[in-house]
Amino acid sequence: MPHFSKDEIAAAIARQRVLPLFNCGDVATGMQALEALHSGGIRYVEFTNRSAGALEVFRGLVAEAARRLPDVVLGAGTIIDAAQAHDFHAAGAAFIVAPNLDEEVGAFCGRHGLFWCPGTGTVTEMIRAHRLGASVIKVFPADALGGPAFIKGVRGPCGWLKLMPSGGVTLDEANLKAWFAAGVHCVGMGSHLVDAKTLAEGRFAELADRTRALVAMLAKV
Repeated sequence: MPHFSKDEIAAAIARQRVLPLFNCGDVATGMQALEALHSGGIRYVEFTNRSAGALEVFRGLVAEAARRLPDVVLGAGTIIDAAQAHDFHAAGAAFIVAPNLDEEVGAFCGRHGLFWCPGTGTVTEMIRAHRLGASVIKVFPADALGGPAFIKGVRGPCGWLKLMPSGGVTLDEANLKAWFAAGVHCVGMGSHLVDAKTLAEGRFAELADRTRALVAMLAKV
């Protein structure tokens, strides 16, 4: 897996325009999901720490992706404390994403030059995250906070913030247009793209087609 600086990753995710995230219970399923995303045009992917064996699955995905998908860059999501950041970084995480703002995680990422995208829900948290060194700031849960109107309102006085809404971002073209019109850096997308049922039923060709359509749509938005 290639290694990039936090600024390079921030720029690459902005070009990709979406950061897909998913979780699964085994390496084989995860690799099939990564291959489907890759065939659809995705290179940067977040694997979330949302299951008991997530760390071991992630470690296996990093190793397999390095062999089979060498241009894929894997990061770890749902990293809520410094111990988790340490473990996933040691397992090969190229970047760290969180649903919360934790200063110890920020300090760890700063020491290691890691891209850090913490979760925030208020302007105060967003500015704090920026001052702590966050490369991109996650707005979560973005739909519950007010959707694109909230993002637009924040960016009025704080236009320097690089925001990534997560929660409520869908495959609908009007939905995507609204987020980008509000000035987001990129969007985070979970179950609307990679859902548990698709993975469980092995519908990876469908996932590849869905990804391909999303990438084409984002190119026009």
